[in-house]
Amino acid sequence: MQIDLSKYLTPTDTVAVAVSGGSDSVALLHYMLIKSKEYHFKVIALNVEHGIRGKDSISDSLFVKNLCKEWGVKLLTYSVDSVKKAKEEKLSIEESARALRYNCFYEALEKGLCTLVATAHHKSDNAETVLFNLFRGTSPAGATGIPQVKGKIIRPFLSVSKEEIENYIKDNNLPFVTDKTNFDDSYTRNYIRLNVLPEIKKIFPEVENSIYRFSETAKLEQDYLDQVCESALKFDGEIVKISLPQHPAILSRATIKALKLLGVKKDWEKMHINAVLELTTAKNGTKIDVKNGVVAAKEYDVLTFYKQSDKIIDQKPFNLGTTIIGKKTVMIEKADMPKDLKSGLYLDLDKVPQTTVIRFKRDGDLFTKFGGGTKPLAEYFTDEKIPLRERNSIPIIADGNNVLAIVGIAISQKVKVEKSTANVIEIKAL
Repeated sequence: MQIDLSKYLTPTDTVAVAVSGGSDSVALLHYMLIKSKEYHFKVIALNVEHGIRGKDSISDSLFVKNLCKEWGVKLLTYSVDSVKKAKEEKLSIEESARALRYNCFYEALEKGLCTLVATAHHKSDNAETVLFNLFRGTSPAGATGIPQVKGKIIRPFLSVSKEEIENYIKDNNLPFVTDKTNFDDSYTRNYIRLNVLPEIKKIFPEVENSIYRFSETAKLEQDYLDQVCESALKFDGEIVKISLPQHPAILSRATIKALKLLGVKKDWEKMHINAVLELTTAKNGTKIDVKNGVVAAKEYDVLTFYKQSDKIIDQKPFNLGTTIIGKKTVMIEKADMPKDLKSGLYLDLDKVPQTTVIRFKRDGDLFTKFGGGTKPLAEYFTDEKIPLRERNSIPIIADGNNVLAIVGIAISQKVKVEKSTANVIEIKAL
């Protein structure tokens, strides 16, 4: 087997090879030890006892311990309870074991015990994963199979067949243990490996190579679509904006990205994506609840995604100084007569009634803009293309239903500064 490891690591790396004791992982550990002399990286081993097979599982871990001692390899050992996690989180044993195993990998990485973790996934595993995803009903992302590199996890054997690994084991006379559960076809992946793939190979002997080439092409196209998606999407930490128009393929992908950014990591369905696609042809201001409190709104030529928050009902007295209302901070301070009234929001303090408050918009609010003309505040917001999701959280200064200032946006004709103004104040949104 010839693998270009320079793609994945450097001489400064410490690679922890995940070793279960099975033939694949033992072959990988041996191969990495040999190649470490050529590439000058450090190799250690990592074993996770999953708590599934009782004495057999413990025996396998002991085998790994003795093997590492014989080969002079440092070993990191972990023990987890996959059965307990499966019951608590209503997962399959496979899902639970995988999640806990990768938690151990990440723990070793975070503690600086290694810089990379190598797993022994190979070409046959990749074929099994692609078929598994297709049978469940997957997006194009599922057709990419197992990634060769994902963060700090590398899979050097991914382009290698199971037959090549078996030959490597024989040629080097390597010891290994056999996990009996690998032959239990009640596990979905085992069923595919033991029953489905062998039948397909009878007709298409090169099926694993074909699926590998297919998944590599899918990865390439996935990378391109992800780049296009990133250019269409903006995230400020709270709000995701997707510019319109977009091709449905890009918009679907960007929608999933938006959900992830807002905390919905999984369990979205085609109906959620379809609802967002339909939103693009809706009238401005239309919004829908997508999933788990995430709202999508049509705002002119943008789709905006955000987490639904409770309606803000705060009201504070109008005073000079700093006022915090809701999640907003308003600064009101005295100012000199400005040379340019367009440089900020300036009011004539003497025109502000004593009953004035700082609050958020209410039904019936009216606003008289500069130059005259009074209209409902809601209409003014529409004229100024203020998104619906923002309107309830913009502080206003009001006396009754008369809006004297919209903080950060505009002031009313009723409190405008004139040459005769003696007390000028400036209002800022911080």
